[in-house]
Amino acid sequence: MSSSGEEKGSKLEYESLQKAWTDPKICTRALADLLDHDHHTMRRTLKEHLKDPLFRPRYDIPLSEQREVALARLKSITGLHLFSVQDFKTCPGKIFAAHEIAGLCDGSMATKMTVQFNLFGGTVLKLGTKRHHHLLDQIDSLEAIGCFGLTELGYGNNAVEMETTATFDERRDEWIIHTPSVVAQKYWITNAAIHAKYCVVFAQTIVRGTSHGIHGFLVKIRNDDHSVAQGVKIHDMGLKFGCNGVDNGKLSFDRVRVPREALLNASSDLDSNGEFKSSIPGRRDRFLKVADQLLSGRICIAAMCLSGCKQAITIALRYAATRLTVGIDGKSSAPILSYQLQQRTLIPLLAETYALNFALNHVKEKYVEWSTAPQRNAAMQREVIYLCCIIKPLISWHNERCGTICRERCGGQGYLSANMFGNIIGFSHAGLTAEGDNRVLMQKVTKEVLAVLGERKVPAHWTNVESKECLNILNATPVQLLTLFVSRERTLFHELGKILQKGMAQGKKVFEIWMHEQSDLVQACAKAFGESFVISSFMEVLGTFEAQSDQCNAKYLTLLLRLYAFTKIEEDLAFFVTRRFICKDQVHLVAAQIREMSALLARASLSLCEGFGIPDHLLPAPIAFDWVEYNKGDNRGEIASSSFMRSSL
Repeated sequence: MSSSGEEKGSKLEYESLQKAWTDPKICTRALADLLDHDHHTMRRTLKEHLKDPLFRPRYDIPLSEQREVALARLKSITGLHLFSVQDFKTCPGKIFAAHEIAGLCDGSMATKMTVQFNLFGGTVLKLGTKRHHHLLDQIDSLEAIGCFGLTELGYGNNAVEMETTATFDERRDEWIIHTPSVVAQKYWITNAAIHAKYCVVFAQTIVRGTSHGIHGFLVKIRNDDHSVAQGVKIHDMGLKFGCNGVDNGKLSFDRVRVPREALLNASSDLDSNGEFKSSIPGRRDRFLKVADQLLSGRICIAAMCLSGCKQAITIALRYAATRLTVGIDGKSSAPILSYQLQQRTLIPLLAETYALNFALNHVKEKYVEWSTAPQRNAAMQREVIYLCCIIKPLISWHNERCGTICRERCGGQGYLSANMFGNIIGFSHAGLTAEGDNRVLMQKVTKEVLAVLGERKVPAHWTNVESKECLNILNATPVQLLTLFVSRERTLFHELGKILQKGMAQGKKVFEIWMHEQSDLVQACAKAFGESFVISSFMEVLGTFEAQSDQCNAKYLTLLLRLYAFTKIEEDLAFFVTRRFICKDQVHLVAAQIREMSALLARASLSLCEGFGIPDHLLPAPIAFDWVEYNKGDNRGEIASSSFMRSSL
């Protein structure tokens, strides 16, 4: 790493290079507590538990072993009894926190966790009653592993039209679960291929020849000896390009009979006369009720993906700080992090990771407030819906960008499996479409916000913010930056509203305008909403730090907020200038400000990464440590048996 012969690659030099990119005045523990937000003791216990060699990454192993390792890891975590599916009733934040920590360890294990505890377990808890709740303890212990049978081969985002049927047979007092066609197969079902004993099967519910919409049924798909139940067909979906520890399968049912009690009957049931009764009148509303667990699922996915963002940027910045390349003297004397190219690429990712973390914390707070409220009002529910629908796309997209960009900025080292970017990218792609395709969720955000505006109300972050033209961005305060973003958001929603009104007046259907003519504007509205919300959430946190007179951390947080905002301005600069929100003679200042802030933050970047609170054993990438030492021997690109990793971690 230097030209000094014997000292090349020494631990002393490695530590010295790292120190150049830290600021000892930053209180990293305070930042970690702020970002973690809640359940700090549980988080620390989980992180410490993940030191166990079971959780050390293993790459060159067969598919079958990957799946068993993911299950063994999940069993090890659940054996600590730190969280329960029943926390969804009283303390959902525990489950969200567990997902964040799981995301630091193994995307496959985390995926199995979210299906077991959120989708399967949470649905049994909320839609089921005492006749189903005897399974809850077994769900916690993984004695009863389950899966969530919603998506069908031909019905993903339009699941309300699914074909699977559950027909009541009065003569035998049973439901008949049936898959009528190839496209009605339950598809992409996590845990189905190997491990699940139960499935919550969603089906069109038919009683006495009348369809009553979609409901969930608790169906045993494997017997106690783990053989496949009669009438159930399970196909292993095989190898994917990521998350291969997840045993995805497709399920079909050939007139499978289950007892009357299989219906998850918290809101709908058969009375003693065999009549179907429901407390929810509309068929579509019944579907929304049975799919309720998808909302918390979006938070779970966002939490797991956020951990991948933190890992990617930390690994890349640690390597960039210690990898020497050509300097002004022509020798390998300059860390690549000193290059403007590296700073301009990586530091905005760091800023956005902080910003999205604070936004996710805000969403979690709102979800917990809503889900544990004695009475749920419609306004609170709508806010939770559009917040859950925006945070998952923003974070999963950012996770993919972090993985891809950081991999590229680490050169060939980033392509090695042991350096983790492959896992991060693969898992991020699962997040892009799980629990709702991101682009479809963005449409949902726009639809819900338009409904709020139609009721002459506004999103919370619009309160007390007035539009203003030609902002002087050079010295813009956080409040002024929020004003700029809310002005864009208001403008876009106003334009979309006028276009819809004009089109409908001409006899057009909303669907035609929305899906065939104004898709770009619909997506732009949701993006503008999301970015305004992120800045507003960041400002709330910044206000807390300023009130505590924590000047150093507040300084860096302000820089991170400004860098996030300027990066998003640069992405949509044409809009801001043509609509006169930014004066055209200041256009050149946007990129200049980004370069300047990136350079300032780079000098403290390793301290800011330490603020993520990720212990070294959860950053098991050789380039995040003394990578010269790692490469002294034949490591075969693995770390499981490496003496280097044992000594480093």
